[in-house]
Amino acid sequence: MPSDHNQRAQQLRLQIGRNRRRMDRRLRAVGDQARRLRSWQTYARRFPGSMLLGAFGVGLTLSAGWGGRRAARWLGLRLVRQAWAGLRGGLWAELRRLWRDARPDKPANS
Repeated sequence: MPSDHNQRAQQLRLQIGRNRRRMDRRLRAVGDQARRLRSWQTYARRFPGSMLLGAFGVGLTLSAGWGGRRAARWLGLRLVRQAWAGLRGGLWAELRRLWRDARPDKPANS
């Protein structure tokens, strides 16, 4: 009986270790993806036209006589309103996608 108990305890320790390593890999993958999403270079590569139009718009706004502070406040408020509008479903969908993509046991082709 004691050897069965020791064997079962060792199996549980091994299973806990495997689960910890799997969770560590997932968290590391999610962290890597989050770092990529925070980078402005990611969006410049994905949406070069939008970035160019944005830069053009900011330059046009500043050249039209708006002071930098006024333009920044207007642009900041506009961005916050737009982000808040798309936050509801988009955030959860993105988190689900990140979690799904971070699975280490997922086949590479799927």
